[in-house]
Amino acid sequence: MPLLLLSFPVISQQYQVGFLAVRGETHSQAHWAPTLALLNARFSEHEFVGRHLTQSQLDDALKQQQLDFVVTNPVHFMLSHGQALNWLASYLDSHYGQARASVAGTLWVRANSTITELEQLGGVTVGAVHEQAFGGFLLVAEQLRRRQIRLSELKMTFQGYPLDNLAYALRDGAVEAAILPSCLLEDMVDEGLLKQENFRALMVQSSAPCVRSTPLYPGWSFASVGNIEESLLREMTQALLSLEVEARAQWGASVRLDEVAQLLSDWQLGPEPKPLAHWALLQQFLEQHWPWLAGFITLLLGHLLYHSRVAVLLHRRTKECERLYHQVQQKEQALAQARQRTLMGEMATGLAHELNQPLSAIQAYAQAGELMQDPIKHQAAFSHIVAETERGAAIIRRFRQWATQPLPSADAVELAELCQEVIARMRPRIEALTVHVTLELTSGTLLSIRPAIEQILNNILSNALDAHERRLQATPTHKGWITLTLSQYSAEQVTGWQLLIEDNAGGIDDSIITTLQHNLPASHYHGMGIGLLVSHRLALRLQGQLSLSNTEQGTQARLVIKESE
Repeated sequence: MPLLLLSFPVISQQYQVGFLAVRGETHSQAHWAPTLALLNARFSEHEFVGRHLTQSQLDDALKQQQLDFVVTNPVHFMLSHGQALNWLASYLDSHYGQARASVAGTLWVRANSTITELEQLGGVTVGAVHEQAFGGFLLVAEQLRRRQIRLSELKMTFQGYPLDNLAYALRDGAVEAAILPSCLLEDMVDEGLLKQENFRALMVQSSAPCVRSTPLYPGWSFASVGNIEESLLREMTQALLSLEVEARAQWGASVRLDEVAQLLSDWQLGPEPKPLAHWALLQQFLEQHWPWLAGFITLLLGHLLYHSRVAVLLHRRTKECERLYHQVQQKEQALAQARQRTLMGEMATGLAHELNQPLSAIQAYAQAGELMQDPIKHQAAFSHIVAETERGAAIIRRFRQWATQPLPSADAVELAELCQEVIARMRPRIEALTVHVTLELTSGTLLSIRPAIEQILNNILSNALDAHERRLQATPTHKGWITLTLSQYSAEQVTGWQLLIEDNAGGIDDSIITTLQHNLPASHYHGMGIGLLVSHRLALRLQGQLSLSNTEQGTQARLVIKESE
């Protein structure tokens, strides 16, 4: 007899495991058989018995405390939380391969149905399995509500489990539309129960791996009911996490159900709280932890006092910063006025230098007119005098404008024409000095300020002629020349035009070049310093650059002007 007893395992405890059988008992038994087989094999001293129930039957069994474990969807898990459920693991759906996002709902109609828009559902019979079904009702109903489709306007009918009957009802025309969990219809097609081409989904959000009309939510849960030994629960969790069927894990770590809880809150589902019980818990908590609460309140008051003191100090510092800011503004205004006075002094000096050119030209034309007998030549001389007088007036206007306000707006400037006009105006002096001028001009338009470019060109050419005049006085046989080259310029993401003016007048003092590059007033070296200073400043205001260099025979002036923006 003792040998007979030892030949059979002793079953110390039998555990009831309730499964929500959404597709009926037979399908549920086949689907969850690997899980039950694992538990019975791993814990041979116990017996795990599966009970495959509808949602109502599962609720009744929980209320009557007939179950030790339950496997159900997240909504049923949340609604049954008053039964002291303890979540052990989450089911890894075979279609989506995860638990966090594996449940959705799909709104189906027949393929030949005239319903193509959600607004056409009004007054139409729409089938669902249960008013608290997760993928089978609530998820799709929430999407309809967000699209302003009122469920009260639909003819909702809840046909109960199994879900297969609802799919058949849609196929046979008993309902015009049906809400099914995603992947259910695809599974029935794979099993040969339905044909995919007979159905069409509405409100489609994705078609892979299954057609769905809603976002994905967390999947099913394996939970314990009541107080079960903690060591057994820990070993069961480890066993579930190790279960694989056809090299695919069946269970994963439990995931949070915040999204499901929010959905239930929006639908006002679940047990209402008991205010008296909550007040009792609050009173008990205060009685147990009042020393800590008193310390926390003391720290909070100290923090508030500190914050108030910091706010007062900050207010004082802000006032001080404002006062210093006003002082800085006043200093900046005084500095700007000083800069303006300095600029006016330089402009006055430059104005005297620039007016010297038209005055010299007027004098030359007047002297030439005295020697001319031909009335036509007389008239031409007087016309030149009038033109030079107007040029002098224009110089005064430009200096006044540049001294009091920004440069005028940019216009399209034909540089080749401008160069020819300046050379033509200086032609009498050029011929008098027997200087040969060579023009190498590229036609093109530059968006810039014409008077400023003209002033720079005048100054550089005048300085070159002054140098030739001094060289001719020293060497009467000197044969002077000036080359003016105009070309397009592009370097380092800067595009514009480049103007090169070269001569053989002997060059200029290196100190003038060095001082000019430092943007300071240069010493007047034979009448060249002020004109170059004004030209340099104008080039900078045009966002350009003026540079000088000595060559073997004379001087090269390089003016680069970029396009105005």
